[in-house]
Amino acid sequence: LIVYQTIDSTNQEAKKLALEGAKTGTVIIAEEQTQGRGRMGRSFYSPPKSGIYLSLVLRPDVAARDAVLLTTGASVGVCRAIKKVTGIDTQIKWVNDIYMGDRKIVGILTEAVTNFENGQFEFVIIGIGLNFKQPEAALPKELEDIVGTLFNKKPDALTRNRLAAEIINEVLMICDDLTNRNFLEEYKTHSMVLGKQIKVFRNNEWEVATALDISDEGGLI
Repeated sequence: LIVYQTIDSTNQEAKKLALEGAKTGTVIIAEEQTQGRGRMGRSFYSPPKSGIYLSLVLRPDVAARDAVLLTTGASVGVCRAIKKVTGIDTQIKWVNDIYMGDRKIVGILTEAVTNFENGQFEFVIIGIGLNFKQPEAALPKELEDIVGTLFNKKPDALTRNRLAAEIINEVLMICDDLTNRNFLEEYKTHSMVLGKQIKVFRNNEWEVATALDISDEGGLI
């Protein structure tokens, strides 16, 4: 467990350490990120004293085609940890955003380096950013209507450390044995898209579809 006060990106540091041979289960966690990253190259707002920003190094013995299972597994692990520590129920927007009500409170970014010869992972980095309480500074304008926090203000009996520790435990436990797919049923119960009409970007254009189910590989049907 490596702790930083300020870092550009926990995922970037985790990748650097993984390339240098960091073992599976290594965790980078920071009070603040100056260049936090989300999916599709977006930035992830990571102010101090209000969030949990961590990245895990994994060396899973699974084929690269099962990559989405790591993300779905991590999503379930975070939901479990939040429920266990706070009693709050959360929902998952496929594949890896976690919502409380209509506000996103957690983003998960999975990045991998693959061995092309055998189709296995060299390593996988799972980055998790959780908005624990309202930041001291106002949210950027473009996030005001999208982003939420687990709490308006920190509860007296709960620390970010406690929740971060539980997130690490739950995610490692699920990702340690992806052959056991029981967590997929749990994923479905948390899903906020199943049965809903959605927009799918495919063949370079948007299509309207209905989300029917989650496949055994974690894909959206």
